[in-house]
Amino acid sequence: MITQRDREAVALKRFSLISPVLNGQVQSHKQYFEEVCAKPIDMPHYGVKNYSPKTLGCWYALYLKEGIDALKPKGRSDQGQSRRINSSVGDAIVKKIAKFPRITKHLLYYELIKDGIFTPKDISLATFYRYLSGNPYLLEGENREHSTKEFKRFSHAYVNELWQTDIMYGPYIKTGHKKEKTYLVAYIDDASRLITHASFSLQQNFQALRATFKEAILHRGIPKLLYTDNGKIYRCNQLEMICASVGISLLHAKPYTPTSKGKIERFFNTVRMRFLSCLDIDSITDLEDLNQRFSKWLLEDYQCKAHSSIGMSPLDFFMSQADRIKLFNNPSLLEEHFLIRVKRKIHHDATLTIDSILFETDRGLANRSLEVRYDPTWLENSSKSLLLFDKDRQVGIARVVNFYDNSRVKRKSTSSEAPKSKLLPINEEREELQESKSGVSFMNLMEEVHIKKKEGM
Repeated sequence: MITQRDREAVALKRFSLISPVLNGQVQSHKQYFEEVCAKPIDMPHYGVKNYSPKTLGCWYALYLKEGIDALKPKGRSDQGQSRRINSSVGDAIVKKIAKFPRITKHLLYYELIKDGIFTPKDISLATFYRYLSGNPYLLEGENREHSTKEFKRFSHAYVNELWQTDIMYGPYIKTGHKKEKTYLVAYIDDASRLITHASFSLQQNFQALRATFKEAILHRGIPKLLYTDNGKIYRCNQLEMICASVGISLLHAKPYTPTSKGKIERFFNTVRMRFLSCLDIDSITDLEDLNQRFSKWLLEDYQCKAHSSIGMSPLDFFMSQADRIKLFNNPSLLEEHFLIRVKRKIHHDATLTIDSILFETDRGLANRSLEVRYDPTWLENSSKSLLLFDKDRQVGIARVVNFYDNSRVKRKSTSSEAPKSKLLPINEEREELQESKSGVSFMNLMEEVHIKKKEGM
């Protein structure tokens, strides 16, 4: 059974294959699809498979029509097919070859058995040989390349074709009675060197990266490519889904190649020399004050001063190609693309927890696994509702649990209502209770005793 995580991974893989066509990086769609399909494609969940150019054309058409969700498989597993060597075994083969590039096929087979990847009963040596023969590219890893690598400077000709992003360690600032470290998250346009957006944050996490990225798109338009390093926050599934849903191809630099992000690193050096060196740290009151000073310097200094590589200011270069800027005209729609997506199991009492905050939803959704979509700021506002999705279709909302209101709500009884008892006067009720317990009327006995005393007198 294919899981939701696998469906998203397949959709992102398919998007990565058609993204060069979407972003106009190829001249001939047909020729590009034929080149991609010339080699087997390692597809998440399905393993290594051969695809036809027509299949990639269908993915391209589906994305244009319905977006990233259309590239997700329908949730059905392979039927009538037996895969001796699945994707997990294929990944193990790739890792083993990368670790031991000169290993022979025969030794590779027994090393994988020794690691517990499979048993001889599951995969025979002949089956293993056929798999490697059908996938010769597995034996051509990066470790077999020539030891010397060629580095060349590059620059795109048009704005918003490629953005680079990275995080720089900032100064310590006072927050209350302590000092905290700051981090500068920045995005730079490759062609114009314009900083599309940058701001300091107290944390170097995905939330800071996401907030800055959203502001950059709102102010400067949608880039075709986003170039990052291999940090954890850049490799997370949330960023991949955001880029794919907006139509941005996410690229990662090769490990241990810091020079590949030279433009953003050069900007950080400029920040240190021309902004931080002239900044009076002790006079900064809080993070907002630091960002206000940085924004003023960015606009009046860096963006408007001539850049040595382009012979003009980054802002003038960027605005000279204003006709190529694709703005997002609907901010509310952009907000939907940037929603955080997490899986949650709805408890039997129709509640769920996000960041230690308890939410409640309709009882009909209890005991179901759903995808929760929300903006982190919604967690701070009890009037905001989280969105619940099942297979990309919204099925409900979740609100913060109000314990005080719930304590005053009248519960519905599940059992039938008991019959009301007949109300009697106090004296009659007491007599009835006495008779029901002993079968004797004590009032009558007392009257008889009183009569006998009078007669004796």
